[in-house]
Amino acid sequence: MSKIKTSMVFIMILVLVVPSFSQKRVKDLKFHHMQEYCWMRLAKIVPEITDRVILPIGTVEAHGAVAIGADNIIPNNLAEMVWEKCNALIAPSINHGFTGQSISQFPGSITVREEIFEEYIYDVLKDLVRTGFRNILIIVGHGGNTEPTKRAMTRLHVETGAHFMTVEWWKIAFNVVNEVYGAKAQQPGHGDLEEAALVMSSNPEFVDKEMYEKLGKENVGAAGADEGVALMPIWATTRYPEKGLGYLNFDIEKAKEYTRKKADSIANTFLEAVKRWEMMERWK
Repeated sequence: MSKIKTSMVFIMILVLVVPSFSQKRVKDLKFHHMQEYCWMRLAKIVPEITDRVILPIGTVEAHGAVAIGADNIIPNNLAEMVWEKCNALIAPSINHGFTGQSISQFPGSITVREEIFEEYIYDVLKDLVRTGFRNILIIVGHGGNTEPTKRAMTRLHVETGAHFMTVEWWKIAFNVVNEVYGAKAQQPGHGDLEEAALVMSSNPEFVDKEMYEKLGKENVGAAGADEGVALMPIWATTRYPEKGLGYLNFDIEKAKEYTRKKADSIANTFLEAVKRWEMMERWK
């Protein structure tokens, strides 16, 4: 047998015997949560199968009749809905963040000082990059976490060249509330129609309908004080975006539709970003 034929046979055997990681996707793996792998297995997956990871970030604070973990439930639920389409693993979530002092005195609320939170996020992201993740999607469930997260990811991009995208669910796909509920598209409130819908799509029991009806929607929440008025603490832990708007809707099917539309927008935006990041890297 000639040397050329021998080489070809050897290559064919390798193709048949050795699994090709390049042809696999995260959905083909045993787990999609990175913490469920041993480090040796994870080292074989990242970056050969994927260099993408999703980091859900939230906090714990009062949300009226909605569970105090709403800001964690929402990004975790959205991550579960987009990981397959994004071909990304999910990192362990960060469940405590920077909660404003006006709400931090209510039972269950937990806050981490902003400067400490930024450094914490920086360290978590730094080691995700060190592990081999190049494209990182951060799903933020709480507004107070946004700026510290952006500062941390900007520092790491400058230092490492890794790519980051932070998503605030209440801003992306802004008009979805109009499409699903026929409600006015505007900046959502806090523990209101939109936030409750995202929580209910995960588990309807996480919104306390009995307490909501017992207290009455006008007592559970308020539209907030006028500009120029500061309250300590705030007078309601549900903030409606506008007087008479943002009341809770307990239609589970609509809640799931609303959440799916938000998730699709997040996934599509991330995939577009990755495509353009990779195009930029090839140009370099």
